[in-house]
Amino acid sequence: MPEVPATPKANRRVPPRPLDYAAAAGTIAVTALVALALRDRLTTIDVVMLFLLAVVIVASRHARGPAVLATVLSIACFDFLFVPPYYTFAVHDTAYLLTFAMMFVVALVMSGLTARIREHAAVATARERRMAALYGMNRDLAGATTAEAIAAIVATHVGRAAGGDAEVVLDADASEIEIWDGEGIVLTLQSPLKRFGLVAVRGAGVAHPIPEDERYVLELLANQAGLALERLALAERNEQSRVEIEAERLRTALLSSLSHDLRTPLGTIEGAGTALVEDAETLSADSRRDLAETIVEEVRRMARLVSNLLDMMRLETGTLAVHRSWQPLEESLGVALIRLDERLKGHPVKINLPADLPLVCVDDVLLEQVFVNLLDNAAKYTPPATPLSVSAWLENFNVVVEVADRGPGIPVGEEIAVFRKFHRAPMGGGSTPAGSGLGLTICEGITKAHGGRIWVERRAGGGAAFRFTLPLDVAPPPVPAADAASNGTER
Repeated sequence: MPEVPATPKANRRVPPRPLDYAAAAGTIAVTALVALALRDRLTTIDVVMLFLLAVVIVASRHARGPAVLATVLSIACFDFLFVPPYYTFAVHDTAYLLTFAMMFVVALVMSGLTARIREHAAVATARERRMAALYGMNRDLAGATTAEAIAAIVATHVGRAAGGDAEVVLDADASEIEIWDGEGIVLTLQSPLKRFGLVAVRGAGVAHPIPEDERYVLELLANQAGLALERLALAERNEQSRVEIEAERLRTALLSSLSHDLRTPLGTIEGAGTALVEDAETLSADSRRDLAETIVEEVRRMARLVSNLLDMMRLETGTLAVHRSWQPLEESLGVALIRLDERLKGHPVKINLPADLPLVCVDDVLLEQVFVNLLDNAAKYTPPATPLSVSAWLENFNVVVEVADRGPGIPVGEEIAVFRKFHRAPMGGGSTPAGSGLGLTICEGITKAHGGRIWVERRAGGGAAFRFTLPLDVAPPPVPAADAASNGTER
């Protein structure tokens, strides 16, 4: 545990200075002159009260020593100036001796009480100052996310509390900090687990060391800073552990998906290849063509799977590079349709791109992958011969793209879940389609990398509509009229 500084004693007094005694004597002298000028109008009790008031004033402003001096001087002045015979210390009436004694006792008691109230007020003020310093630094530390930011905050608040300068050095020894002019102190920034560095402090006055109560405040601030650095270190370790656990979980899931999802296409390829090798002479030309097409389709299926797995790894590790250039939307869509030519057989695709649709600043390869995954997903979840459509339009400085189908649609409650890793929404009858469950996750990652977003809606009359946005951050170059897509194209 970091050592908690001992609380300064509440009754610790600052030694009075010679100037304090001179001020006490001057206060009594002024009181005596005022009372002397009014001696003919004041009674004895009035004079006594004036001197007691002067003693209280001295006690409220100075230490006990000057207050006691003021008490003695007030009795002497009272005797010398206001007790007959005047201007001597002789007392003919012994009744005044009791007055002197009572005046001395009352003055001492009043000065003691006044001094105690002043000391308690000073202690309360110091406590309030400590709490304000701690609160102010904790408030600023709450928003600090780096050790350097914490060090800057600590230097500011510790220097302000010391009324001077402060320098913070992280992961340093005391020898690495130079104390200015031999004055000041060095405090350790540490927590229960480790030491994080040092803070060197110098008070405002070079000729005088930092007082004990101020040092106590500085030690409290240093301890609080050590705890803040410890919280930051623990948060960083927790985040690192979380990332490592998530990465390990992803690797395990990817390997599991790879081993599971590759087994079917590999088995199909092996069966078709074996048939071509062993039964080549007995198979008809149409049969051999069918087997070859099966092999090609399964190889493409494996390629899409491996591509998704690699894209997922790049998204998770933050290594997905986005190389943007101004492109017409139909170019990426056209390449995606060519890649999915066999997959989309039996699914008529209607393309609705306005002729005045502006160019988009995108990575055409990544955008092509988004179209491939969305169209493949639509074909997977819809019955044969079910139509698909691809549309786009301008909306609030964004190009909105929609890939829609007329299949069973998205089950209620699955609108967000479908974009999670390895999640596969159930089809009609409760069955789950084959696949890795990464296609829509990759679409979301690529869309976010372009500054857009993706979501899904249920269509009136049945079906699902996946929509994503591509922001138009700057004005794109004009689209050549010859390259503009026609409205309502169908393939």
